[in-house]
Amino acid sequence: MTKLKEPEPPHILNPESTRSSLDSNEANNLSLHPPSLSFSPWKKKFSIIICALGLLLFDLVLPCIIYYTLSSLTTLEIEINLGISCASLGLGEMMELPLRGYRLVKHRSDYAPLGQTAKWGFDFLFWWYLIATVIGIVPYVISTSLEEPVLWLFLMSPGIIAGFAILTTAVSAIPFRLPFSVSSDAKGERCKPFVYYVIEDFVAVDAGQKRRYREELRARWTASPVFRRLIWDVNMWWTIGGVIFIGVLAGMTWGLPFDVAYGVILGWLFLWIGIWTLGTWFWVERELGRERVWFARKKVAKEGEIEKGLEIV
Repeated sequence: MTKLKEPEPPHILNPESTRSSLDSNEANNLSLHPPSLSFSPWKKKFSIIICALGLLLFDLVLPCIIYYTLSSLTTLEIEINLGISCASLGLGEMMELPLRGYRLVKHRSDYAPLGQTAKWGFDFLFWWYLIATVIGIVPYVISTSLEEPVLWLFLMSPGIIAGFAILTTAVSAIPFRLPFSVSSDAKGERCKPFVYYVIEDFVAVDAGQKRRYREELRARWTASPVFRRLIWDVNMWWTIGGVIFIGVLAGMTWGLPFDVAYGVILGWLFLWIGIWTLGTWFWVERELGRERVWFARKKVAKEGEIEKGLEIV
């Protein structure tokens, strides 16, 4: 009689080996923190202070000192006075544009947008900066070159630039398919908020963080819904702020004598920038804290799923 072969005992999984295997497979998908951004404004605080003081000097202090001094001590016609006193306006900003272009062309492998190989392939901020500069210069030239100066147009020049910025932020809030490449986003990708492109291009080129930062910012955008929402909110924050700025500017332009409005409007420009920048800072700090909490909870939830999987096994 043939002896029946005894069945082999069922294979029993070693919980420790199973846990080790699962942990190794899932470890790369779990992160307590969002993808890091290597740039921090605190690392550039000295440069930021120098730039801020330079802007205050050339765009506020000097134009006011020269204008009011010439108005008090000379009999120059107002258009000549404005031409002299406003010569320093935007000087630092216009010097920055050629430097950006030089970096993007001469060192495009270091600074150019991701996927950009063309020699003259500038980023989005370069083109926007160039157009904004022209938009700011044209009303200034027209208002002071006519036989009868158009003083209201001169005073509203900052508002015209702000209007261009508002238009850009409003359009970028619509996630349409890009008809051409914008910075590191290729043609056909969804448009990101204007603020995203400003951050990417400014930090990569002007702050000298190069292409590495473009990659880091894209990874952060892709991985973090909290970060994406933050960028969208900040974009709207500056859009609303721009509307408020123009409204107050218009009130000053048509509600104050020109000699008073000239200095007050220049002061209002920097006061508004300071208020909105400070508000942005606190907002971003709060939301980045929420983002860290979101990633920590996501990690805990994922680990809970792994534990359940081990129990089933």
